[in-house]
Amino acid sequence: MTETTNKTQLEPQNIYELLENDNGEIMVLIFAGENKPLNPTFQLKEKEKLIEITRNKSEIVLIEGLQPEAIEKIRNLKTLYVCEMKYNENPEAENEIVNAYAAVLKKKPTQPQTSIVKEVSLPQKTLAEKARKARENILNKNNSDE
Repeated sequence: MTETTNKTQLEPQNIYELLENDNGEIMVLIFAGENKPLNPTFQLKEKEKLIEITRNKSEIVLIEGLQPEAIEKIRNLKTLYVCEMKYNENPEAENEIVNAYAAVLKKKPTQPQTSIVKEVSLPQKTLAEKARKARENILNKNNSDE
């Protein structure tokens, strides 16, 4: 029996690197996207073992294959620093930094708060109270006629 495996070769421009400084800040080195980043955000998706960086409204970069140690460090970040370099086919050429920015943690969509409406009703008059009031009105009316 012959078994074939599909080996996927990573494109050089799809490679990333995570760096951590002494202060626990994390920076991702990636190759630059087509457009400039605008209000970039990031989100850690632990189950998928990836970081989703939203560069702008139309471009999302996925940093996949995160190791458990990296997930643990990224879990509490509020800011992820991103350095984008120009892709150069010559491996010996120096890479030029195109964009460097801080992506803020994307807020998870909040569930709409349901306001609890408590119905407050005025106390209903019982039939006996209504009858008593009507009798008083009649008596008062009769007494005023005399």
